[in-house]
Parts: sequence; C-alpha cells; structure tokens
Amino acid sequence: MLKKLKIILLGFFLIILSNTVFPESNSPIFKQTVCSINVNTNNPQKLSLDIADNEQKRSYGLMNRKDMKPNSGMLFIWKDRQFRNFWMKNTHFNLDLFFLNKQGEIIEIYKNAKAFDETSIKSQNKVNFVVELKSGEYPLMIGDKFNCLFKDLLK
Repeated sequence: MLKKLKIILLGFFLIILSNTVFPESNSPIFKQTVCSINVNTNNPQKLSLDIADNEQKRSYGLMNRKDMKPNSGMLFIWKDRQFRNFWMKNTHFNLDLFFLNKQGEIIEIYKNAKAFDETSIKSQNKVNFVVELKSGEYPLMIGDKFNCLFKDLLK
C-alpha cells in the first residue's frame, strides 16, 4: 500500500514538474498588425495577424494553439527573399498558406495543410512573407493582395 502511494505521489510530482519546466504555453510574445483583403466584395475584410519576425517566433508559429479567432492568422516575415519551408507540427487545425511577394500580392497558395502533419511544405517561389489563415476561411486566389505596411514590416 505504501509503495503504491509513493508511486502515485511520484507521478503527480513528475506531472507538476513537467508542466513547470516544460510548459505547453511557452509561446513567444507576438506583436500584431492589421491587414485588409478584398474577398469577392468591395468591402475589405480586416485581419489581425500575429507577426513572426525572428527565428524563435517563425519556428513556433501557431503550434500548440487550440483554436484561432475568426479574421486572425499569422504573418511570417523575412528580410531576405528565399524559398520557404513549413510544417504543421503541433498545429491543432488545418491552415491555408499564402506566399506573398514584397508588395503583399499572393504569388502561391498551399491549401488545407493538415493539422499535425510533419511533411515539409515547400514554396515554389522565393518570398519575404507568408500568411497562415484557418483553412477555407477566405477564398483567396493568386493575384489577390494583402494590404499591410509591408515596407515598414521589413525594417
């Protein structure tokens, strides 16, 4: 009986320790920007995008979030134009990825990236920006443009 109690107490201790030392919510702090897009209307939709502008934030991305509010997403920023790689490790919902040129125009789309899929998603073009939005939320097409202050974001 005492041995079982020790094992149970050790289990609780390890759970508490693991949540303290390795908390699931060790997410970096993201600044936000507001962009607008036109989706089959003359009324632009406003999006609140978390900015991933350094290696730590870009690596963490939308991992471990249980959900995402409507009209929100993540904007990945690099100062250099390169081919980009993504995966869906620890991402709890499907995403659409929009690869943008320096002017914010969509030049490539990867639709419905599957939650938790660790297969590499590689861009076919060199880009400075990538926007992730909940899958199917916006019927965007190549040539559509995100209206943000992209020049300011590259500084």
